[in-house]
Amino acid sequence: STSLRARTPKFMIAISRTSNILHMDWLTNSYAEKRVLDCQKYRLINDTVAEKTYNFSMLNSLEEGEKRRNKGGLLNGWNIYICEGVAGNKAPKQEELLLIIKAAGGNILKYPDINSLGKEDQAKSIVLTSTPATSEQKKDPKVSRLARFGKGYFTTSWLF
Repeated sequence: STSLRARTPKFMIAISRTSNILHMDWLTNSYAEKRVLDCQKYRLINDTVAEKTYNFSMLNSLEEGEKRRNKGGLLNGWNIYICEGVAGNKAPKQEELLLIIKAAGGNILKYPDINSLGKEDQAKSIVLTSTPATSEQKKDPKVSRLARFGKGYFTTSWLF
């Protein structure tokens, strides 16, 4: 298929690491020729179905991704705390969430480490909730404090 029918975890990781989002023909043709072929003519930059469905421009996304990668990634320097109940609830599985955040340069913040953050690290923190956030996710005092002193609560729809 030549279309990115969804913003899958694999796609989110790939776009965080490279602008070479390629058609599957690149792999099969490289294998057939027993060498790595040039990527340019295999790039998926005009997937009108996915672009319309998800309201984005692949070309703009790749260009923006390149700028962000040059600065260490979209989440470079940010601490990301993932609330309970996020993974798998209209969001990728836990392992995939972690890979996406790490690929984008983010630091995964674990619950026991919240209180040990200094003010500067708290200010560079994001609390990731499910879409929509649940009252359970917002009532924990440690997490609430982190959101208050950090950049706040963000739902998974913000990340994806």
